[in-house]
Amino acid sequence: MFKLVLVLGKIESSEVMFALKNSKYYEIVSYLLIGVLTTVVYFIVRFSVFSLTEAGIISVIVAQIAAILFAFVTNKVIVFKNKAQSIREFFVQFVTFCLARGFVFMLDIGITLVTVELYSDFFITILRLNEINFGKGLFSWSVLSNYIGNAVNLNAFIFALITQVLAIIINYILSKYFVFKKSSTLCRGNT
Repeated sequence: MFKLVLVLGKIESSEVMFALKNSKYYEIVSYLLIGVLTTVVYFIVRFSVFSLTEAGIISVIVAQIAAILFAFVTNKVIVFKNKAQSIREFFVQFVTFCLARGFVFMLDIGITLVTVELYSDFFITILRLNEINFGKGLFSWSVLSNYIGNAVNLNAFIFALITQVLAIIINYILSKYFVFKKSSTLCRGNT
């Protein structure tokens, strides 16, 4: 993960990013890019753990922890360019970030519990996932077969994708207005 942050730092210093930094859309575009990368981290971890354990909730928990750590570092450094003035301010930001992400974490667990753990057969049936020929096309690619190569995994993938889209929107709002806001009165004790 640390190497990925270093690579992102190099991308940030490229000519494209220089032009983007001077744009009023820098924060939104960089947040979306980091959001996509965070989602990639989440999916890789979640479905790697899921393919090893076939435990939906465990895979969500491990993936959320990895994604939260990755998102905190990249959002703080790249998106919001936030520099904590003290260890206390850094700690408050980290705790606030984790608490803000807790809502999405619980949303993810709730959706997974309902759609993957308890009623997977129901959703597979209504989405007609059991009628798909998983031996053809995209589903037969060896790199994707562990993630979407059968009805159970595809069901988990679909609802994980829906959750992640919601997560990007909710987490941007929480990060911008509560965690990395420009003037941190929470840490300075001002009212």
